[in-house]
This record gives sequence, C-alpha cells and structure tokens, in this order.
Amino acid sequence: MEVYTTEEQQVEAIKKWWRENKWSVIGGILIGIAALWGGRTWMAGQDAHKETASDIYQIMMAKMSSGELDEAAADGSALLGQFSDTPYAALASLALAKIKLEQGDTAAASSHLSWALNNAEQEEVKMVARLRLAELLLAQGDTAGALAQLNAAATPGAFEAIYEQLKGDILVAEGKPDQAREAYVRALAAMAPTSPGRRLLQMKIDDLGIGEESLS
Repeated sequence: MEVYTTEEQQVEAIKKWWRENKWSVIGGILIGIAALWGGRTWMAGQDAHKETASDIYQIMMAKMSSGELDEAAADGSALLGQFSDTPYAALASLALAKIKLEQGDTAAASSHLSWALNNAEQEEVKMVARLRLAELLLAQGDTAGALAQLNAAATPGAFEAIYEQLKGDILVAEGKPDQAREAYVRALAAMAPTSPGRRLLQMKIDDLGIGEESLS
C-alpha cells in the first residue's frame, strides 16, 4: 500500500477505496448479520426442540405413574422417532424397556435397553441400561452374557454397590460361591450405611457360609 504524505492525499485515497469497495464491504456486513441471526435462530430452535422433548418425557412419566402404559409407550415412541437427538430419547428408551417388561415382552425390553446403551450421551444412563440388560440376561438364564455385559463397563462409578451385588448374583447362578461372596462384600463396602438394602445383602453373604479362604 502506498504511503501518503499529506492529509489531502490520505482522504482522497480513502474516498477512492470506498468507491471501489463499498459494495463488497456492505455485502460482507450483511452476510455477517445474516449468519449471526441464523445462528441465533438455530440455537433458539434447538432449545425449543429440547424443551418439547422434555415436556413429552414428563407427560410419559406421568402416564406411567398412573398406569397408562400404552399411552406412555406411544409418547416414548414419539421421542425415539422425532427427538432421538436429545437426551430424553435414551431416558424414554429405558422407560419403554420397563413398560415392555411389565407387559411380558422381554425381546422388546432388551432391544430398548440396547438402544439406550448404544445411544445415550450420559455415562450414568449408559450404566443404568447396562445393569438392567445384565439383570434381564440373568433372568433369562444367560449368565455368561450377563457377566460379559457387566465386565464391558469401564467403571461402575456411583453404581458400584448395585454392580457388585448383581455380579454376585450372577456368580451364584454359575455355582461360584467364593467369587460371589467377594462381590457381595465389595457391594456391602460400597453401600451407604443407612441403605435399606444392606440387610438383604448381608443375608446373601451369610447364606454362602464361610469361604474356603477363611477355613485355611
């Protein structure tokens, strides 16, 4: 760019540059405004989308509480179909699994649990789906599949007590009392002191008797 030595030359150069480039500048400003408006509109649309999904999910929960399972299932299907990109879809899939189990459709329940496990964004939701799927497999007698499902988890996190107790149940079903006892003891250690489930868990440990390691 040339270096102008006088104020008049600088002013004249600016005027000339503006005459030659003003429409490009104006066009750029308009494009920027349009992009900003479009971005805000898109974000607003996303927020409204999630809010609608949240409303449908709350309605679904209310219908489940009142025993309107078919109507609740319809809401769940709507969430999976139209709002699968929101966190409420995975939650709805967990709820649908519960509905299908109550209706005796274990295949559909398993399918919904698998969907939640594979599509949920939150690790907590994934873990709930994994635990319920393992429990369902255990109920069907597939102890190997149930144990494999649990072992696939990176870490049980806040669900350690439930995780270890379920693992103990699976090991009992497999005829491995010593390993089951170890899992139950870990579950008891992870369980809150005031948890009402401690008594049942202690009974499971007592039913297994004294382990071989304690007799040696």
